[in-house]
Amino acid sequence: MSTLTSSVPPKRIHWSEVSKNIYLALICFFLLFPLALMLMMSLKDKEQIIFQFFSLQPPYHFENYAIAFKYIAPLTWNSVYMATASTILTVFVTALAGYAFGRLNFPFKNLLFGILFAKMMLPGIMNLVPSFTLAWRLGILDTPLPVILFCAGTSQPFWVFVMRTFVAQQPRELFESMRIDGANEFQIFRFLALPLLRPMVALMSINVFISVWNDYIWPLVTIPTFDKRPLTVGLAQLTQSRPGEYGMLTAGYVLAALPLLIIFFLSMRQFIEGLTAGSIKL
Repeated sequence: MSTLTSSVPPKRIHWSEVSKNIYLALICFFLLFPLALMLMMSLKDKEQIIFQFFSLQPPYHFENYAIAFKYIAPLTWNSVYMATASTILTVFVTALAGYAFGRLNFPFKNLLFGILFAKMMLPGIMNLVPSFTLAWRLGILDTPLPVILFCAGTSQPFWVFVMRTFVAQQPRELFESMRIDGANEFQIFRFLALPLLRPMVALMSINVFISVWNDYIWPLVTIPTFDKRPLTVGLAQLTQSRPGEYGMLTAGYVLAALPLLIIFFLSMRQFIEGLTAGSIKL
C-alpha cells in the first residue's frame, strides 16, 4: 500500500498587486505626513519647532489651542452660517434646475443649458471684479450675502450639469406614472426626483460646504469688518498680528480643519455613494 503525499503548490507572488499596494501606501504616507507634522507643530513652541521639527518631545504646549480658540471662536459661527446657508441654497436651486433640464420641455431649453455649460469653462478669477461691482451696486457689501449668494451661484453650473445628467438617465416611466396619477411637477420633484437624487445631493452638499468654508479671496474683498469675516480670513490676520508664534497658528489651523473632518467622517458613506452613483450614471 503506497501513500500518496499531496504537496500544496506555493503561492505565486503577484508583483502587480505588490506594486499597487506599495503605490497606495506611498500615497497615504504623502497625504497623512503633512497632517501629522501639523498636529506635532501645534503642541510645540517656537524653539521646539526650529530645533526639533520632526520629533515630538515634552513639554507639550496645549495652551496653543486655548489661545487660538479664544481668537477664532467668534469667527467660527460666521463660517458655519455662511457655509450652511450657501449649501442649502445651492442644493435647492441646483436640484430644481437639474430636474427641469432633465425632464421638462420649455422654450430655449438647450440654449440655456449651453450657456450654463459654457460658464464652467471660465476661470473663477475672471468673475472677481464683475461680481464685486455687482455686490457693490446691490448694496450688500460687508454682509454675509455676497458670500452666500455668489458662492452658491459659482457652484451651480457644474452641479446643474451633474444633476441634469443623473435625472435624464432615470426611467421615464417613473415620472409618467406619477403624472397619470395626477401629481404636479413639484410633487414629482419632491416625492420622486429628490429621493433619487439623494446620493448626489449628499455629495454636492459636502463639496459646496467645504468650498465655502475654505474660501478666502471673496470674503476678504467683500467683508471689510473683521467681526463679520469667516474663519479663513481671521486665521490669515492672526498670522499677521502674531508673527513667529507658529505653534499657536498651527493650532488654529487644526481647529479650523476639525469641523470639516468631523463632517466628512459622519457623511463618508453618503459621500462614497454619491461618487459611485455619479460614476455609474455619468
